[in-house]
Amino acid sequence: MMFADKRVLVTGASKDIGRGIALDLVKRGATVVGTYNTGVADAEELLALGVAEMVHLDLRDRGGSAATLSRLAATGPFHGLVNNAAVIEFTSWESSLDSWDTVMDVNLRGPLATTIAFAPAMPPGSSVVNISSTAGAVGSFDSLAYAASKAALTNLTKSLANVLGPAGIRVNTVSPCIIDADAPAASAALTPLGRNGFPEDIASVVAFLLTDDARFVTGTEITVDGGYTAADALAKPAYDAG
Repeated sequence: MMFADKRVLVTGASKDIGRGIALDLVKRGATVVGTYNTGVADAEELLALGVAEMVHLDLRDRGGSAATLSRLAATGPFHGLVNNAAVIEFTSWESSLDSWDTVMDVNLRGPLATTIAFAPAMPPGSSVVNISSTAGAVGSFDSLAYAASKAALTNLTKSLANVLGPAGIRVNTVSPCIIDADAPAASAALTPLGRNGFPEDIASVVAFLLTDDARFVTGTEITVDGGYTAADALAKPAYDAG
């Protein structure tokens, strides 16, 4: 197995995309350490499914999260880091300042703080993957802070790739769109592939970036959206109708 003897930290591992990534890496032979903020039952289930350790981490708590990250990094080495933990707040644009600091603390400062803490514990050949979103490539109507944080995270990836490259550490971004099999059929119809995404669709791309197969890939963004951002949402219905 390509991940035998490899340790990977996955933040926000208890649900959705993070859960899919963590379980996929376990199947590939990695020793996975996951973090969670809410959902103790979800964390316990992951332990039963093979995740080595689940650690509570609240990235809104700067002091507490710094101590937790430092403790975890000291148990290294870690060969992979997946910065997946994120929050989204839906508000009117006039109220976006109310949640701005929280969203930025978790979605942008969190990955930076985690990478700073773990980089010394990552040997040459290691890889960092930041989970961004296609929301960072467009404007938002009701989640301004989230969209801005994801746009900034994609750019932060490039900076981290610059400064960590000399240490042999690669840094890349994976940007999903709608990853929910239960999402409305209308959203699936907007993609050329005609379906919504699954966590497994993201997990396989993350796994690739964590392996030596991606040894010359750094500072880049891979969009995993079924072609959603490639399609003209206004023209596609007419095209489909023939």
